[in-house]
Amino acid sequence: MGMHTENSRLKTVLGEIEALRMKRQHELTNRSHPSLKRFTQQEMNDEAFPSYKNLLVGRSRRLPDRQTIINIAEYLECTSDERNDLLLAADYLPIQTELEGRVLERALEWAQQTMGPIPFPAMIVTHTQDIKEINEPFRRLFDIPRERSYDGLMNRVDFHFNPDLPIRSRSTFDKTSFEQWEVHAINGIQGFKREHILSRYDTWYQELLHRAQKYNADEYLNMPNAEEKVDYTQTILARRESSGELVPIRYRQVSISAGSRGYPQIVAFLPVDAAARKVFEELGCPAGCDFLNTHY
Repeated sequence: MGMHTENSRLKTVLGEIEALRMKRQHELTNRSHPSLKRFTQQEMNDEAFPSYKNLLVGRSRRLPDRQTIINIAEYLECTSDERNDLLLAADYLPIQTELEGRVLERALEWAQQTMGPIPFPAMIVTHTQDIKEINEPFRRLFDIPRERSYDGLMNRVDFHFNPDLPIRSRSTFDKTSFEQWEVHAINGIQGFKREHILSRYDTWYQELLHRAQKYNADEYLNMPNAEEKVDYTQTILARRESSGELVPIRYRQVSISAGSRGYPQIVAFLPVDAAARKVFEELGCPAGCDFLNTHY
């Protein structure tokens, strides 16, 4: 009975793999693959699983282990759902990359409750980099138009690159601030790619890259990984509410998330220099601006 079940499971897994392989081949009917992949059985055997052809012809009946299934899914450029379907077909645990459904809703509720008492500029961000909510100090610090504040359409990519929002121009007002802005963009993109490497064939991931490309950010998307230690301090021209003048201030970000998942997370902004502390105090932040250091 056990052997029959094992053979049946292997047949199901091979059927799933072959269906995905042929699907990828069909997608290349009218174009060539950027890496010249052809998704043939021989190529799969050579690139992903050296025993694949033995399995196909029945010379081997051993079900591939979990890591091999993951390697095959990588070769086949599977989405998260496709990879998990393969793992489940082989009776292995799926990889839960991100929260979804009611679990995500509860996590967002937690984030909203947690952000409430934070007097610093803060936003709630999901794994898709959508900005779900911002607080009033955030809106005032970055001069976000009120009609954009809660429309649910803003993304971190928009926040950083959109020329219609004031953040980009006020963060690139001289050579030093422009270089900081660029480093922050490159570091953020590279960090995102590392964090979500298992989701890089998912629709939401590809849509995010397309969103960045609309802002002509290709040069930042394709930068090689930086090895050196990055300075996370940023500079922006911020408005002094007492006088209305724009002054250069330096700030940094901290992220707060619940449990072991990175998202959703609260991203709060803290002052780094004296000019920033004055601007932040006018936004309602505590004098000395050490709230987060003592509470989180």
